[in-house]
This record gives sequence, structure tokens and C-alpha cells, in this order.
Amino acid sequence: MIYLSKIIFLFILFFTYPLTAQISDIRYSTSNEEIIISIDSDSIATYAMLAAGTEKKETVILLHGLPGNERNLDLAQELRKNGFNVIYFNYRGAWGSQGEFSYANCLKDVSEVIDFFSKPENSEKYKIKTDSYILFGHSLGGGIALISGALDNRVKKIAVYSPFHIGTASDESLHWAYEYSKSLFMLELNPEKFYNELLTNKNIYNVVNYNKELLQKPLLILDENERNKIWIEKLKNVEYVLMQTDHSFSDKRSELITKVINWLNN
Repeated sequence: MIYLSKIIFLFILFFTYPLTAQISDIRYSTSNEEIIISIDSDSIATYAMLAAGTEKKETVILLHGLPGNERNLDLAQELRKNGFNVIYFNYRGAWGSQGEFSYANCLKDVSEVIDFFSKPENSEKYKIKTDSYILFGHSLGGGIALISGALDNRVKKIAVYSPFHIGTASDESLHWAYEYSKSLFMLELNPEKFYNELLTNKNIYNVVNYNKELLQKPLLILDENERNKIWIEKLKNVEYVLMQTDHSFSDKRSELITKVINWLNN
């Protein structure tokens, strides 16, 4: 009778193990999560692309530009294949996220998103290393990434491309941004207020003023021409890459992705 019981136990174990393993694999496989994050009285749309595995991972936060047509989700997929979590979100007032779009709000939004994913229950749920965030910004998001990353010790690396740097922007460039903002119906903003904020806070939004803080973090800056070279050369600990292409690196996406992943892995 004891012998028969052992046979039955082994039979059950044999046929239930694959199912148990499959359930475990599903639970910790790659996944996409739609998340709503509250900031003050507003809610922002967030999209998490989570890598497989039970361990907590380095997490890349993507910061889009003005208005955010280029979302870099092609890069996100490759980052996830390489074991990184990726978070994409729309700033307040952008693409359906509630609130007002402003440079100051964008900076605060980055900090709030990091706060959200650093909460113990969320870092456990989404398998996030709370001391190893990476910011990746494009255009306006490039300047935001550099300033936000400089001021947050939880951010360990910063990569940007085609950064739009408010601190050294010419009057013509800022006026162009003002005129352009008038056409951006997908953003909840007051063009005059947006423009005046940039003018008033040019010194605060000057990345070079955060050189001391940025010195502690590896920086990767890719650009489509040399218009940013003067202020970039004032920064330390920077790997600077120049590619002849357009503002979104449209014909250099493969090179961009390869460079970013190799830089992160090394």
C-alpha cells in the first residue's frame, strides 16, 4: 500500500510540475503594463515594458520631446531584450495626460515617476532596482533628462540625443519654440506662458550649471550636428557621438540603438 502511494505521488508530481513551471514562467515573462500615476490632482499615462525574470532590474525611463511624436519604442524593445525594464510616460498636459504642460512640470513629473516606481510595493511588483534608474531623453526631453538626472541620486546614467538645451538657446530658437507650440493641439499649454517660463528660467535650465552633479554620472550625448558642441564640451564624464542625420535620427535608428545598448552594457 505504501509503495502504491509513492507511485501515485510521483505520478501527480510528474504531471503537475510542467504546469507549475509554466505558470511561473508566465508570471515572470516579458509584459506590458498600462499604469496611471497621480501627480498633485492630475493623472498621467504611463506604459511599462518589463523584462523577463524574477530579479529586480535596471530601469530606463524614456523622456519625449516637444510634442513627443518620436517615442523611441523601437529602442525600448531592444532594451527589454537586453534585460532592462523600460518606462514611457506622457508629461502632464501631453497626449491625454491631465494637467498643464510646462518645462517645470516636466521636471517634476520625472521625479514623481521615479518616486512611484521606488515605492516598495511597486519596485517589488515591477521588479525595479530603485537605485539604478537610467534616463534617456530626446530633444526637449534631453535637457529634462540631464537636469532631472543631475538632481536625483537614484539616477545612475543619462543618455540623450538631439538635446534641445534651453540654457544656451538663442532668442530665435526660443521664439521658434513659441510659434511651434501654438500648433500643438495635443498639448495643454498656454503658448505665452510656456515661452515666458523658458525666458525667465534660462539660467535654471542651463545644464552646465549642474556640472558638479553630472560629474558623478556617466553621460552619453548623441547629436545630429555640432550646434550643441560648445556647451557639451563644458561637461565632464561625457561620451559625445556625432551622426549626420535628422533631429529624430530617422535613418540612423539601428546605429542609435546599438550605440545606446553597448554603452549601457559596458
